[in-house]
Amino acid sequence: MQIKYGFIGEFIDSTRPQIRVLAFWSGDRFIPNFKYYIEGTPCSTIYETGLQIYHHSIQQLFPEYRDLLTLQAESYLGIYIVDSHGKNIGYIAGLDTKPLKHNYEQKKSILKIFAARSVAEIERKLVEKALKKQNIYLQETLEKFKKTQAQLIHAEKMSSLGEMLAGVAHEINNPVTFILGNLNHIDDYTKDLLNLAHILHRNSSNLPDEVIDKIKEIELDYIEENLSKLLGRMRGGANRISKIVKSLQVFSSLDTAKVISVDIHVIIDSILLIIQPRLQNPLVRIQVIQYYGELPLVNCFTNALKQAIMNIINNAIHALEIKFYQNKYGVEQPKISIRTEKLENDWLGIYISDNGLGITEENCSKISTPFLQLNQSVKAKV
Repeated sequence: MQIKYGFIGEFIDSTRPQIRVLAFWSGDRFIPNFKYYIEGTPCSTIYETGLQIYHHSIQQLFPEYRDLLTLQAESYLGIYIVDSHGKNIGYIAGLDTKPLKHNYEQKKSILKIFAARSVAEIERKLVEKALKKQNIYLQETLEKFKKTQAQLIHAEKMSSLGEMLAGVAHEINNPVTFILGNLNHIDDYTKDLLNLAHILHRNSSNLPDEVIDKIKEIELDYIEENLSKLLGRMRGGANRISKIVKSLQVFSSLDTAKVISVDIHVIIDSILLIIQPRLQNPLVRIQVIQYYGELPLVNCFTNALKQAIMNIINNAIHALEIKFYQNKYGVEQPKISIRTEKLENDWLGIYISDNGLGITEENCSKISTPFLQLNQSVKAKV
């Protein structure tokens, strides 16, 4: 059509009619695409009429549109692009620096041909854009599904582990209870036997030589001194097993779907008892400092709370293992502090801190990602 500038654009859905230019030919090259509002431009008449030609004086007709002055435009022609469903999706237009020759019907026919050819390309691009958007949505949905699936699998594993722990705890608890219950009887019987042995020892002159020799052989005084200590250690060991079993029972409670009242301190103590082997690692011995406030019973999903607290403490232990492996920091000792307090408006605070390496600024934004692994390896475990 022998015009200097030619461009094609698509309409953007917005409260104000707006155009996104898809291609702009400036006479010798394409310039970067851009967006603009059509109010006060020649394109506004296309938006209303569907086709418009201005043979001359375009700057005078649209004085507020300063780009016409920059382009030194004198004439304009443009037409709507209508898709296969009859919807206006864009436009194709041209500008020239001199007046157009008077041949309205010819220019109108040419514009319609260009519009017909352009609509197929624009529709293809719109379909590609829609497909890309749909693919992004499907990809995000798939990622959410994978995360949800991982959470469900993890929850199922934890449920199975809880059932197993509950069963093991029950099986251990029965014989331990039997041992603890009979240690008192053993203590009483032992004292009676030792008293009898002392009576016999005091009357050794009337005893056969065989009995006297046996008393000397078994070192009765040594047995008397160490037997009570041995029974005390047995009672301490059995009590410790009993505490561990109770902690397992608390931790493996299967009331995952119920909101129940729990003592936060009992939960924390049970967790610390279960993970005590990690705290007492010979290479990195970790001191746990507890500052417990007076807390009421709390209504909550206990397993979720227990898992959250255990994860935080395990993360703290790992950070301390990395920092203090082989006691690289000399005087400073690894510590975990756990503090609880009652807050206002029926809130309570659980604060868990450590003097480990901390988390990098880079990873701070990732801390809410499910099952994210940021741990470095450390050979401090035995």
